[in-house]
Amino acid sequence: MTDSSDETDRSVDQTGETSGWRPSRRRLLEVGAATGAIAGFGNLAFGRQAQTYRFGGEVSAWTGQEPESIADEENPTLELTAGTEYEVVWENLDGAAHDFTIQDDQGETITATETMSEQGATRSLTFTATTEMAQYICTVHPNTMIGDIEVTEGATATPGAETETATGTEAATDTDTDTETETGTPGVGAGFFEAGAEVGVQQVADGPLTAPTDFADPDDGTGRFFVTDQTGELYLVRENGVRDEPLIDVSDRMVELGTFYGLYASQTQDYDERGLLGVATHPEFGDNGLLYLHYSAPPTEELRSIHWDHVEVVSEFAMSEGGDSVEPDSERQLLRIPHPQYNHDAGPMAFGPDDYLYVPMGDGGGANDDMYGHADDWYETNDGGNGQDLRHNLLGDVIRIDVDEGADNGTATPGGTPTGADTDEERPYGIPDDNPFVDEDDVMDEIYAYGFRNPFGIDFDSEGNLFVSDAGQNLWEEANVVERGGNYGWNVKEGTHCFSTEEPSDVEAITDCPESEPDEAPYDGSDLIDPVVEYPHVYQGQSVGITIVGGHRYENDTVAELQGAYVFGDWSADPARSEPLGRVFTAMPPDDFGADGTGTGTETPTDTATPAGTETAAGEETETPGGEEAPEIGPDDVPREDLWEMAELQFVDGFDWFVRQFGQDRNGEIYVLVNRRGVPDGETGAVLQIVPPEQGEDVTATETDGGS
Repeated sequence: MTDSSDETDRSVDQTGETSGWRPSRRRLLEVGAATGAIAGFGNLAFGRQAQTYRFGGEVSAWTGQEPESIADEENPTLELTAGTEYEVVWENLDGAAHDFTIQDDQGETITATETMSEQGATRSLTFTATTEMAQYICTVHPNTMIGDIEVTEGATATPGAETETATGTEAATDTDTDTETETGTPGVGAGFFEAGAEVGVQQVADGPLTAPTDFADPDDGTGRFFVTDQTGELYLVRENGVRDEPLIDVSDRMVELGTFYGLYASQTQDYDERGLLGVATHPEFGDNGLLYLHYSAPPTEELRSIHWDHVEVVSEFAMSEGGDSVEPDSERQLLRIPHPQYNHDAGPMAFGPDDYLYVPMGDGGGANDDMYGHADDWYETNDGGNGQDLRHNLLGDVIRIDVDEGADNGTATPGGTPTGADTDEERPYGIPDDNPFVDEDDVMDEIYAYGFRNPFGIDFDSEGNLFVSDAGQNLWEEANVVERGGNYGWNVKEGTHCFSTEEPSDVEAITDCPESEPDEAPYDGSDLIDPVVEYPHVYQGQSVGITIVGGHRYENDTVAELQGAYVFGDWSADPARSEPLGRVFTAMPPDDFGADGTGTGTETPTDTATPAGTETAAGEETETPGGEEAPEIGPDDVPREDLWEMAELQFVDGFDWFVRQFGQDRNGEIYVLVNRRGVPDGETGAVLQIVPPEQGEDVTATETDGGS
């Protein structure tokens, strides 16, 4: 935490050098260890004479049970002989969702069981060993439940058909971060996205950043930016780099990253979606010095008693009198939103042109919007969920509040209520009079729009249009133009497609779902609003991406080809999540896109033909975890005529990063927040500004980071 009494002189001297600052580096740091690698795998091999192996599966590891040579070993190496048939039988030990998947060295699925979440139930998988087999993994918990496979040459063989037996229920994997189909590696202009404009990047900031999550330009005449780091620090960035000492460190108010509660209390993994996730400065920051942070706090004792994981907090803070730090004791909590599971926490916030604060919030986590902590809704075909619920919580919504109104000196009280306050007199914020449900009985007044899964990115353009991206599950990613009171479909739909909680990996599981909500209070029969941007995880056998990262509309002429485009990205196109294969895209609105904040612009006249390069893997079969052939997603599955025209930016010096978030300054220039690791560890974070290609610099070459 930054001590407000620290009087260290950090002013810029006449040479432009600043004491206490980390200069911007052109060559970024890199942690050599593979993302999520787990040290100390068991090395005992399976006896080759044995044909059946038994495991116990729990979040912490696969534990060998039989034969005796692997008993009690965690993630033991499998030594197999090609052409020999084997059977793996595994038992669910903890009631969490698991599958047993065999992959090749590119992370592509060869064979797998279905996901199972009933404690004590078993599944079996029969297969013939092939030399392509490289590892076995639970795709729901890939950082901890993973072991090596070593196959020696034997009789020529092809993968055998698997047989599964089980009792109990199944839960689909949450593929915000996992892709379970066989895929190839993407390339710019290949697959789903056409090749777009050529651009370069300039590095604005790097270490000590670990995993940057949000960016704010206070527009106070100082030329400085604020950048949040998932590990809890708010950093100050100027043209000469990032200051080593953070403006404030809220890590002592947060959950300990990698430590989970509730249903995930026994889970140990590096991957985490909680932390310091967002920053926004007050519209009158130059006068009042107020800013707002979004972070994940530990659960209260009451929440622990019902096995909930944490609380999402939105707080107001004040800058110190000198403006070189944030006063730690100035915190005024506005929102405390209990969160049942560790993921789908959303992140960035934004003030609108109306000076109200808009806070996107995820659906509570897990998969399908129907797991523990998810409310019932009106759609009977699917279980759940919070995305369609308006009465019980603020999960799966875009929240809109007035930070300048509310109870005098009020603060959100710890506890299990969604906002920490039950009446207007207790709320530390005001409810705008034109919020869509402000006069409805038993409806959350704070809701501005709903039907979201994990809205991971928010932006207002200069014309007042509100953009919110929404991370999908197994098949589709999307971005939306958000209207007051709009319903964006989750979990009735995933993107423009019907969604099935029973078969979330099957694009054809449900082909006829409602296009509108009920015409019964608190709903009014309005249509479910489709996105303006949509792309699949896998297109014609080739990986496209895993998780959409929302960006900003480019409103400057520095990069002329980007003028007017919505610039966004994807975290990584690597299905195994180990390689920093982030991608940056554009979506160009149609000429008749409305300027009143309500237009969806779905009349783009685009060519529905397959973009160049999509034939690379056409016709190849993909697999679901159950071994069934998945429907091939191709041109006929994508409603391009209803989407904005999309392309992928071409970085002239390469782009070897995980895309974590985007930022925009007062001039409309866009920044990409990145790191080299898929987890909040090390010091490989950086802030890159998108510039014309001739102004770009090579920031892909890296050195070894001294961090862990």
